[in-house]
Amino acid sequence: MPMSWLASVARRHQLVAFFLLAYALSWWPWIWFQFDPVTIDAPILPFGPFIAAAIMLALIGGWPAIRRWLAKIVLWRVPLVWYVVALLGPPALTLTAVGINRFLGAEFAAGAEFPGWLELIVRFVFILIVIGLGEEPAWRGYALPRLLTGRTALAASLILGLLHAIWHLPLFGIEYDAQNGVPWAVTVVCVAIVVTWIWLHTGGSLLLPMLLHTSNNTIAFFWGTFEGADQLRLWWIWCALWVAATAIIVIANGPALTRRPATASA
Repeated sequence: MPMSWLASVARRHQLVAFFLLAYALSWWPWIWFQFDPVTIDAPILPFGPFIAAAIMLALIGGWPAIRRWLAKIVLWRVPLVWYVVALLGPPALTLTAVGINRFLGAEFAAGAEFPGWLELIVRFVFILIVIGLGEEPAWRGYALPRLLTGRTALAASLILGLLHAIWHLPLFGIEYDAQNGVPWAVTVVCVAIVVTWIWLHTGGSLLLPMLLHTSNNTIAFFWGTFEGADQLRLWWIWCALWVAATAIIVIANGPALTRRPATASA
């Protein structure tokens, strides 16, 4: 199959081809997981989206396109306030949800363990490299700029959030299930909107989305400290807080999610 033909197809179907690749490259461990759930930690490959984006950019624009993409990953010179939002926003919402849950009568599960600072740092670094880097440069660095063509930032974020939620399908029963699926999915979409808002205000930096994703996943250990109805209530409280935060951003900025011209690009 000539490379020129593949490049032509990639250019004509940049989004469809990317998502099909991202799903395929991420989901193949699910088959292995069915036969060997002990050896395989998770039925999904977090680096699937990154690899898919790299392949698509290589086909579409070659090394110059890949170089521009990689430069956005290390774009760190952005106003300090966005680091505060990315790093402290998710823990603030999660800790508030935990506090409300406790106020409503939830008890920590017997034997609940809370990681120390060193463990949290190690966890943060691991998630940043494996999940933050594996996903965000693809969702926000490749897919988002193309979804923005002919759409408002809000509409593009809603589509990306839904497609990102679908990407997690192999994790059904592990990360979420029939009980917490709705608040989990709604929050994934809300996070997509918030990350687009940050992306638009930081010149398309992919480091900030990586940090927000990492911060959110690092603090998620709190879900293991509750059980049963107390844990389910925490999901809904957390979801409601994300919805509220997202609504404030949308109301303040409108469907463009920014009051100034967007400077970010693919």
